[in-house]
Amino acid sequence: MAQALILQVVKSYKLNDLFQRVILTGPGLERLPENSGGLHIKLFFKRAGQQQLLLPRLLKNRHRQVRDEQPESNPPEQLSAELKPISRTYSIRHYDRDSNLLRVDFVLHADPGVACAWATAAREGDQVGLAGPGPMRLCNPAARKFLLIGDASSLPAIMAVIDQLPLQAEVQVIMELPKGYQPFIDCRRQSNISWHWLEQTFTPETTVLPLIKSLALPLAETCVAIASEHKTVLCLRQYFRCESIAKEYLYCVPYWRHRQNEETYHDQRHQVMDS
Repeated sequence: MAQALILQVVKSYKLNDLFQRVILTGPGLERLPENSGGLHIKLFFKRAGQQQLLLPRLLKNRHRQVRDEQPESNPPEQLSAELKPISRTYSIRHYDRDSNLLRVDFVLHADPGVACAWATAAREGDQVGLAGPGPMRLCNPAARKFLLIGDASSLPAIMAVIDQLPLQAEVQVIMELPKGYQPFIDCRRQSNISWHWLEQTFTPETTVLPLIKSLALPLAETCVAIASEHKTVLCLRQYFRCESIAKEYLYCVPYWRHRQNEETYHDQRHQVMDS
């Protein structure tokens, strides 16, 4: 597995009331594949009071923490839990190989967590660690039609995917946003796409599911990608499985769980994805 990278902030700015965009660069980013938009990455943040970013050495089945300047031949002692970096999962919004610039969009919260607070305070030259990207893509490009379902947490990834889909493909997007937030579209594609916006109520059986049924999509030729809150993913996955949609045309990724943080939800998230 490739070693984690240290990246530097080039710019950080507010896109709207819902998103903060951070542009990053650094040696090693060139390993990102072509059309990497939407792929998952891990970002690593310093803990409060730390002067130096400590990164994980990535082994096959575990992480070992190392100082970034430490040579491979002489790994240091295992770091205590208090010194390990805080990690959060994000998606690549866009990577420009020519300029070696990576865009990552952060959801803004009224009660910001580690990543949100870092993004809003980030200044040119600040450091962040990066591991990945993961190999999983949200869509099967062989499909003729696409149904993409998400919320604020996955909107950057979904817009990145939309930019890579064939222009002739028909795309339907169902997006849940917190109450009071306005729709936000930041993708290049404008044709053959329909957006459906809902208030996020965490009751997918009474909001998202009826809308899906009303679209009456031909599921045999439709690729469905669900990237959203835990309960929504489980509810909709069950529906589409009962509809016998082909396995290679159904992608279900729970990004988060209401009232839990990434540490407490991590293991359960992977259980959902593996089931």
